[in-house]
Amino acid sequence: MPGPDLTRRTMALAGLAGLASPTLVRAQDAPSFTTSDARQGLLTVPVTINDRGPYAFAIDSAANASVIAQDLAVGLTLPDAGEVTMHTVVASERAPTVRASRLRTGALDARDVRLVVTGRQGLLGLDGLLGTDLLGGLRLVLNFRGRTRVNVTRPRRRGDLNFDGVRLNAEQRFNGLLLIDAMAGSVPCKVIVDTGAKMTVINTALARQADARPLTLPDGSGLGLVLSPTGRGAAGEAMLLPELRLGGARLTRIPVLAGDFHTFSVWELADRPALLLGVDLLGLFQTVIIDLKRGELLLDH
Repeated sequence: MPGPDLTRRTMALAGLAGLASPTLVRAQDAPSFTTSDARQGLLTVPVTINDRGPYAFAIDSAANASVIAQDLAVGLTLPDAGEVTMHTVVASERAPTVRASRLRTGALDARDVRLVVTGRQGLLGLDGLLGTDLLGGLRLVLNFRGRTRVNVTRPRRRGDLNFDGVRLNAEQRFNGLLLIDAMAGSVPCKVIVDTGAKMTVINTALARQADARPLTLPDGSGLGLVLSPTGRGAAGEAMLLPELRLGGARLTRIPVLAGDFHTFSVWELADRPALLLGVDLLGLFQTVIIDLKRGELLLDH
């Protein structure tokens, strides 16, 4: 992508509370309305900035721009670093940036960091988010059983990892963002791995070709709202995707939001079946490992 453009997709999916939860493998089961704490919110890690904190930052594997809340940037007196164009899920938006001398969490220890500044509305009250501009080359381990834990670690050598689950190789774009191949029923589709989204989003090409069905939300409407980190929103149609296969893992009856969102155009997927794989689906697995160095997604259920 030319110039200073930054790829940044959704931080929030509002209006889908109470939808049926997707099921893993068991196609005959009725959907459950119970979700774990992990799937109700974003995945966060404690971050120190200039040796102050810790602050709660979301881990966002589908963003190559890291973000900080405006009031926190002011409180830390971080110097201005100019404006950038940021591609969110809904639009191309201009945003200010600041610089931090040091940012740390887990195996991440970055110096002279540039952070996009936004209000807290689009961050759901969090202090910020970490994208692949800082996480690139590291390994994210998400444990969804019991109290969810997120670990930012250094990549292991291939022979060091004994893993019996599903292993998916990914194409890497935009400084480390992962794009994998999957099947929605009999329809081949592209999947953007998105730990920064609470719910899964599909484009209309996938909705049409995979026979997704409209859903009625608890308030009687059929629309949900997708928010960018700046607080700008766009409506999507609530739908039920019948099936998604990720390698050897099969998921069924998946509540999603469908729409021709800006992010699919940025990825050159506007006319091809595609989806953003959110924490609602990742949270169905016991452990998820995202290796941003090797371009691998590992799913253990």
